[in-house]
Amino acid sequence: MIIFSLLATIGKVMHGDSDDEIELMKRIQAGHEDALEELYELYKRLLFGMILSIVKKKEVAEDVLQEVFITVWDKAGSFDKDRGNVYSWILTLARNKAIDRIRSKSYKSQEKASVSIHDPFFTLEGDKFDPLETTIFSNRAELVKRALQEIPEAQRRVIHIAYYRGLTQSEIANHLDIPLGTVKTRTRQGMIKLQRILGDYIN
Repeated sequence: MIIFSLLATIGKVMHGDSDDEIELMKRIQAGHEDALEELYELYKRLLFGMILSIVKKKEVAEDVLQEVFITVWDKAGSFDKDRGNVYSWILTLARNKAIDRIRSKSYKSQEKASVSIHDPFFTLEGDKFDPLETTIFSNRAELVKRALQEIPEAQRRVIHIAYYRGLTQSEIANHLDIPLGTVKTRTRQGMIKLQRILGDYIN
């Protein structure tokens, strides 16, 4: 999906495509638990922010994040570096799990979120405050926000709904009461523009 191409581009702002990450995956595939811990430390904030933006609740986001890395450990053998980078693979796992959670009956029965996704300095349980890391994360969020503001509102709206609410293109068409073809066109054009804008920012 084109949305993951965009998110992979965003990820380069934080980590880039590192051979070290491929090596970590090889060690995880070989059963080295310390490699999983290293990967968790590398990606936890980036993934937590994305998951939180979908599930809206800090405690749920923490739970989903743990599930993601359990899956990474269990499914490490399915990772193929020739089919994509580590970041994109884990990001796909995280987004799918977050969307599965908000669609579950147990989630829908819970109370309204108590933690705003707009809190810029949220921390994971037990984490120490790291000003540099927080600054990097905040800068990345601002980068995406700026890029989104540079595309037409109609395109921005369908992308926002798809990413933050996890709706399919058919569901977006019903939600906005517009043709499915229009949703597909706006999404494709918007994502292409975002990729170009973010690429300019990064370079």
